[in-house]
Amino acid sequence: MKLEKDQIIARVHTPTDWVNSLVVTEKKNGTLRVCLDPRDLNKAIKRHHFNIPTAEDVQSQLAGKTVFTILDEKDGYWQVKLDKESSELCTFNSPWGRFRFCRMPFGIKSASEVFQQKNMEIFGDIPGVHIIADDMIIAATSHEEHDQILHQVLNRALEENIKFNPDKIQFKVSEVRYMGHVITPVGVQPDMEKVQAISKMPDPEDKKGLQRFLGMVRYLAQYIPGEAEITAPLRKLLCKDILWQWGPEHAKAVQSLKQALIEAPVLRFFDPTKAVVIQADASKSGLGACLLQDNCPIAYASRAMTTTEQNYAQIEKELLAIVYATKKFHQFVFGKTVTVQSDHKPLEAILTKPLSKAPARLQRMLLQLQRYDLEIVYTPGRDMHISDALSRATVDPPEQEEDMLSEERVVYTLSVSETIGADMLSYLQTSTAEDADLSAIKEILSQGWPQRKKQLRLSLQPFWQCKHLLRMEDALLLLGDKIVVPQNARRKILDSLHECHQGIQRTKMRARMILFWPSMSKDIQHMVETCKICASHQPANQKEPLLSHTIPHLPWQKLAADIFEWRGASFLVVVDYFSKYPEVLKLSDKSALSVIGKLKETFSRHGIPTEIICDHVPFASAEVKDFAAKWGIKFTHSSPGYPQSNGLAERTVKTIKLVLQKAWESGVDPHIGLLELRNTPVTGMAYSPAQLLMGRVLRTKLPVVAAALQPRIPQHAHQQLRELQRRQKVYYDHGAKSLPPFHKGDAVLMETTAGWQPATISSIGPEPRSYVVARPDGRKYRRNRRHLRRDTTGDQDHIEPQLLVPVRGAETTMAEHTDSETEVSNLDGDQGALVPVDSTESQQITTRAGRVTRLPERLCHGIMCILHS
Repeated sequence: MKLEKDQIIARVHTPTDWVNSLVVTEKKNGTLRVCLDPRDLNKAIKRHHFNIPTAEDVQSQLAGKTVFTILDEKDGYWQVKLDKESSELCTFNSPWGRFRFCRMPFGIKSASEVFQQKNMEIFGDIPGVHIIADDMIIAATSHEEHDQILHQVLNRALEENIKFNPDKIQFKVSEVRYMGHVITPVGVQPDMEKVQAISKMPDPEDKKGLQRFLGMVRYLAQYIPGEAEITAPLRKLLCKDILWQWGPEHAKAVQSLKQALIEAPVLRFFDPTKAVVIQADASKSGLGACLLQDNCPIAYASRAMTTTEQNYAQIEKELLAIVYATKKFHQFVFGKTVTVQSDHKPLEAILTKPLSKAPARLQRMLLQLQRYDLEIVYTPGRDMHISDALSRATVDPPEQEEDMLSEERVVYTLSVSETIGADMLSYLQTSTAEDADLSAIKEILSQGWPQRKKQLRLSLQPFWQCKHLLRMEDALLLLGDKIVVPQNARRKILDSLHECHQGIQRTKMRARMILFWPSMSKDIQHMVETCKICASHQPANQKEPLLSHTIPHLPWQKLAADIFEWRGASFLVVVDYFSKYPEVLKLSDKSALSVIGKLKETFSRHGIPTEIICDHVPFASAEVKDFAAKWGIKFTHSSPGYPQSNGLAERTVKTIKLVLQKAWESGVDPHIGLLELRNTPVTGMAYSPAQLLMGRVLRTKLPVVAAALQPRIPQHAHQQLRELQRRQKVYYDHGAKSLPPFHKGDAVLMETTAGWQPATISSIGPEPRSYVVARPDGRKYRRNRRHLRRDTTGDQDHIEPQLLVPVRGAETTMAEHTDSETEVSNLDGDQGALVPVDSTESQQITTRAGRVTRLPERLCHGIMCILHS
């Protein structure tokens, strides 16, 4: 690396207190410059105080001089070496690791004064050499004397290894501009460039132009003798009943006012001991600036914008005005703390943010301001009469297009045409030209935004909040560095965004980096939600809040049943919801008759329950239904593929399998293991399943006194069970969220082993969150809400934002998970024996006054669609 070889930077391998950001710029001649973004560092740097000579000090020594040369040091700040401590403070990151500046980098707060001091130490003792900031002038009375002085300067520069920029040398001239004055052999003369923005200002052409001119005059009226008398004929033209007719008396008055503005006492000499204020403003086609001290002008400047600059965003125009002003008044503001007045409030925050956060074009301008110590202060436009008038009545022609942003640019900045393919660029340009809204925005950018948002038509109002960042480039509308996509191209752009079928949030983040249009986020959300590919590969629904089973009031009143296999044999498990007492019965086969026989055997010992929770096979068979009707038992079936709804049976099966497996491996009788299981207190309670069911402790192989086996009725068992259930729900509900219910006829997607497949709600199941759905082939399935999601894939070509309607008090239920394809065609005959769910409950809402009311069917359906989406 050349900079490292030239010992301008050095690699850093140890920890440092500061690490700054790196900015690489390209100069006009194509070479690169490495810069820091030291804004945070500058807050901690103490200002280096060094007395810089004033213009008067230098001018007093130039009397009688006839030959002048102005020198400019090449990479001037890099001529100053840093000590180790200062060098480490200038450490910066790069893709190749950390480096530190061994020479003083650009942008450091104290750089100008340090640079001035070093130059004075090196060249200050040479007669005829005068230095203010970075301007070095050699003045002599003859060519011979000039050559001797120049020879000493070059020898001293050779000794100190200081290089000069040959492109900026003014060699042996008889007249130079220096610190706001023109130095000539006959003496110091005023620099007309300071006032030509006023002296050459065109006369007003309408009442608005005259109002601006008189506003500027009024701002300085206290310094203009007879101002009221001079402006009298001009003020008459502003009367509503007076026709605009410009005459000689008006031109004479304007000329008198201009002359007053460029002479004392209005125009003052620059005083380096006083505070400096710059007024900078940009109109739609011009830039205006004024240098002030004690509210009196020191110098004026204005110029027209180039064609390219007129297409800038307003914030870019306003910052360009500040860049123009600091360059124009460089000799007055370099090395001083300067207050900049701007009527564009967003600029106040621009200088406080990291350089990398600004758009590329703003970065290019901010780089030019790093050498100055500026404080931008928002000032209402009504208080900036001078710069406002100058920006709308410019004198200087526009600068060349290639010079419009000073001498360097960010190296990675590319124009739109360089980064977009030719076909896509042409397509976007054509679509932008055909888009009525974007064409209107383009017209507004050239004519100026209205005063109020309401003055825009409704379709343009979404652009109001970002109006200052909008600009035209290569026939495209840009928002900062983002392309504003026209209406006709959005469908194609959305398809390109979604080629990889990423989710909603990732697609939004990708789009927000480079694109913009009103309601873009909602269009992306709608596009992803209506994508059939994405819908079929979506993850399972999240869990909903726990719906706990009702705790029975009596033992053996409500049971859970399930069938499991262990070591090649089938077993029936029956467990009591109240006592958690399990019965394990070996089956000869898994037929309905075998199950019924074992149930009868169990019921003959403990009694007949009122309800059994179970799955479908074989408990939904005709034989079991007939048995249930004869014995007076209600069978409630869990949703296919959702074992959580029969969680007690599933958990008991797991426990019994573990007991049996451990007993087999250890050679213990499995019946002893089951006996101990029934005799061990339920977790969180003081009673065992045997005590809760039978009121006594069962005798085992363990030694026990007779008193412990005495029957006794458990106390407060029901309250303990409710407390256990409450705690279980609290833990389970962490991260749970209710899903909106469906209605008959809703289009849904059903989770299957092959992904999410389309279906339709055929009917609402009898159990909570249970639905019967019909597939396109006519087959019907029973599924829990967790298996289903809203089908939003039927409106893929529609791009329209949805209105979110808040619903207070609307009750929703938990979803269940599906992983099976069990058909439910055999459920039609048993629904009459089950408790139906009132499907209108979910349509009720509670108002702020506490009244319960029903939503219209159409609105309720729409709200549920929105909440789900």
